[in-house]
Amino acid sequence: MKEKASILAEELEWAISSLEGACKDLTEEEYKFKPTPVSNSVQWQLNHISRIVNTALPSRIKGVESYAPEGWPADYRDQDYPLDKLMKDIKKGTEKAIPMMKKLSDEDLEAEIPMWGGKRQRKIGLFAYIGEVIHHKGQLAYVRGTYKRLNE
Repeated sequence: MKEKASILAEELEWAISSLEGACKDLTEEEYKFKPTPVSNSVQWQLNHISRIVNTALPSRIKGVESYAPEGWPADYRDQDYPLDKLMKDIKKGTEKAIPMMKKLSDEDLEAEIPMWGGKRQRKIGLFAYIGEVIHHKGQLAYVRGTYKRLNE
């Protein structure tokens, strides 16, 4: 039975759909805007979410400490990627992660796997990273809202 894994996959699908809506009609100025010099921009949020769905979630699903898809640049985090590239990468990573997640059994979710600080249940890593997607989508919405209010 894979009901729990299917629910997690649905949550990730919802989070990415919500993210896509939050990025609708995003301008280049909003994309690069930082509310303060030390804040993260929308671009940074999307880069981080892309790394989550392409590397962090698959590593938890596979039960390995780290994972990178074939051809994944080691310096991805430091690149100044345009919006369309990051959104395509997020979509591509999500389209791979969701079917992988749906194949997990309830026992797979309970299994101890290597993670930060030692071994933890696989489901804890999945909860954490899906939560990160939702968290950073919220930060993205905050940055866009702040940009809009400052420019009205």
